Amino acid sequence: MTVAFFYSVFVFKDFRARHNYTRVSDQPYSPPIQEYECKINKLNEWDPRIKNLFAKIPRYDKCIKHEPLTYIADRKLYINQTVNTNYYGGSITKCEYAAVVRDTVERDSFALGTFRQFESPLVVIDDFFKVRCLKDDQVVYEYVHSLIQPRAIHDFYKNLPEKSLDGSSKVNVMIFVLDAVSLSSMKRALPKTLEYLKTLENFFLFEKHHIVGENTFQNLVPMLTNLDPGVVFKKNLTEKKKSKLEIPVPFDDVPFLWKNFSSKMYLTYFSEEWKECTFNNLKFGFRKNPTDYYLRSFWLSLYASSSYPPTSLNSNSKPCYYNKLLHEISIEWIKSLEKFNLDFEKLNNISNLPRFGLVKINEMSHDYLERLFWIDNDILDLFKYLFTDKFRENTLFIFMGDHGHRLHAIRKNFIGKIEEKLPMFSMLFPKKIMREKPNLKETLSQNTKKLTTWWDIYETLTHVLLDQKDISTDFKTSAYLEDLEKRKQNQKGHSLFTKLPNRNCKQAHIPEYLCACELSIDVDLSDPQILKAAKFMVDHINNVLLKDYQDICMKLKLSKILDAQIYGSKKDRYSIIFQTSPNDAVFDGTIILEPSTSIMSSDGFKIYGEIIRVNTYGLSSICIQKYHLKNYCYCYEYHKKIV
Repeated sequence: MTVAFFYSVFVFKDFRARHNYTRVSDQPYSPPIQEYECKINKLNEWDPRIKNLFAKIPRYDKCIKHEPLTYIADRKLYINQTVNTNYYGGSITKCEYAAVVRDTVERDSFALGTFRQFESPLVVIDDFFKVRCLKDDQVVYEYVHSLIQPRAIHDFYKNLPEKSLDGSSKVNVMIFVLDAVSLSSMKRALPKTLEYLKTLENFFLFEKHHIVGENTFQNLVPMLTNLDPGVVFKKNLTEKKKSKLEIPVPFDDVPFLWKNFSSKMYLTYFSEEWKECTFNNLKFGFRKNPTDYYLRSFWLSLYASSSYPPTSLNSNSKPCYYNKLLHEISIEWIKSLEKFNLDFEKLNNISNLPRFGLVKINEMSHDYLERLFWIDNDILDLFKYLFTDKFRENTLFIFMGDHGHRLHAIRKNFIGKIEEKLPMFSMLFPKKIMREKPNLKETLSQNTKKLTTWWDIYETLTHVLLDQKDISTDFKTSAYLEDLEKRKQNQKGHSLFTKLPNRNCKQAHIPEYLCACELSIDVDLSDPQILKAAKFMVDHINNVLLKDYQDICMKLKLSKILDAQIYGSKKDRYSIIFQTSPNDAVFDGTIILEPSTSIMSSDGFKIYGEIIRVNTYGLSSICIQKYHLKNYCYCYEYHKKIV
């Protein structure tokens, strides 16, 4: 017992050092505020104005029809001789194995170990590994496998001197993200999943959850760090010459919440599809593993495999990996991780191994909104698999989008503009919290109808971290509220376990140009003032944003005004969606009709906030290396290639 105790202390110290623990109390708070009501245009997910924009595309069915040649069972790697016989004529006699490891010298990437021939079955000791099989010395098969391997946190709980010290009082957190899914998209495309969730006790769907930034990075950073994403990006940005790509240095020093959960002896994990993703899209990513399980190298090696259809873009018109659609790979990994931990708990008589993690799926919703309709049954099956009595007893489960869809044809309409600002956000609360604090149900129900943001979710997760199952709203008993008092000057959100005030966008720390809390009215698109305002925004793109890049970026022209609205309470403010040529880009901007001395103003116009691009630029901006200008630049060299 003495040896086990010292081992546990050693592992705990190792965890603190390894994860560079950041005190939550180093973060900030806002004082009580005067209450205002956020009024949002009521949306109908099947509004006649957008109903015909959703094409019925059958689920992609051109993946390979048979199982892979290799598979894992009982933690061993096997060659499937049935597949070998039926599809390779029994000709496969040589297969090789190489570990997939991280390579972070220049980018957050991967490398392969040395390939070695193996005999089936092979005991596997790596998280990720690539198998290739040869016929006549030619590679005819490649597949990247993953296998859950134990971590130091497992040893910590296995060797606890007293089982009463295990994680029984702690609350697990699982965050499951579908990229670019709004609340309306959830209702349209995932009706079976939504219907099932609504049957579960302690499930809450938040009706006015609002973005605080345009893209994934700008919304996940507030949720996971409570920091301004612009500050995080610029702080880590290494300025380079005009011709060089600007890439922020690694985000290892950013105080992500998973560090704080890890310091409380939680197992942590993070997985996101795609080569260019939240922390890697023109960004370095992480030099060290940010979490216990980090799947970046797995995904990159998968995309580099010959079993993945080649593509120059993130999204793939053939979204398969061998015989599965890509999202099924993430779903399988989640199931494997849960099974591994449940088996570990049972084997070691541990009531709960605390865990905090985030899994994000991009392929089925980011570029092609219609693909979301394909996966309703798959998501439903995953939830039914996960939501055992034990899971629901111990786990706070978050099912969310990061923002609404930004690139679909719906975004050319004002309805799409509002949908983008209202992402899907729902929570399934653990029974052990709700049983201890039955009054929370009424508070949470009321909060589902209030304006909420990612700043609030940070506070909610911190509340769970510090109070665990004994969630309290009493300063005398709540470690969270005690901590909050220390950082109240800069706090931006409120825990959902507390009664939320009615707030406007400014009070909720939502940039005004993104605010959906304004009832709006359609205006005549032929109004000369609207035309003049749209041309002013195009001129701003050409002569201000791209002023120093006119040698490589073509001059844009206004080709069409697609939609325009006036804000009900602010008659001087217009929202205009317009299209430019020759790049067929669609932009969304807000104009204030008032004189200003700003460099962004002329003839009584002032651009309010940012001009947002709402369709993809693909490779058309490849010539410019400034991250924030890729939405606007249309490269001469690209244009010459396509005309």
